[in-house]
Amino acid sequence: MKNWTILYPLISVALLLWIEQVLEVPYLWKTAAKVLLFLAFPLLFLKVKIFGFLHLRKTQKKSIFIAVVVGFAVMMTILGAFISLRSLIDLASLQMDLESRVGVTALVFPLVAIYILIGNSFLEEFYFRGLLIDFFKDSKLQWFLPSFFFAIYHIAIFLPWFEWPILTVAVVGLFIGGLLFQWINEASGTIYPSWIIHMFADLGVLLIGGYMFYG
Repeated sequence: MKNWTILYPLISVALLLWIEQVLEVPYLWKTAAKVLLFLAFPLLFLKVKIFGFLHLRKTQKKSIFIAVVVGFAVMMTILGAFISLRSLIDLASLQMDLESRVGVTALVFPLVAIYILIGNSFLEEFYFRGLLIDFFKDSKLQWFLPSFFFAIYHIAIFLPWFEWPILTVAVVGLFIGGLLFQWINEASGTIYPSWIIHMFADLGVLLIGGYMFYG
């Protein structure tokens, strides 16, 4: 494994953590930074011309079917967990944080939700289940590292919102989810099955967000 294959995800995830937790810039600027680090810079500087994991025709129909079933189950699990832990989550404080620190209000939430559901989910799958899988393909840690970075990256998002018990459950769940995403992609070697699951998972979270803003 070449040094830059481990340095780039370390640097990119660390920068996004810094932007999220230290700079606390509006959501639009965070999104721009994410696009640069997860998509633009790899395309421009890593000299990767052909991404096999984007070949739609390679994706097996069986993998898509499994992804839809698993994705629906994941969405229902997220909603069930929210219902179970509702008493431990301060939705008022969460909404206030989103509005004041991130700039996401009830007015712009539908637009943000559409981006998260389609654009952000694809961006993360491209990076964590596509690019990083290729980065670490010759490493014994190929299964561990992409899911590890995926879970660590999301700490920046959850850190201001949850106490450590819920945060720990969320991070462990994200790591296991990352492994599941990688496994579901194995048959086809593309990111589309995990992208479908990711969208279902995000839909569950967005439904909770919709309840928070409009419920």
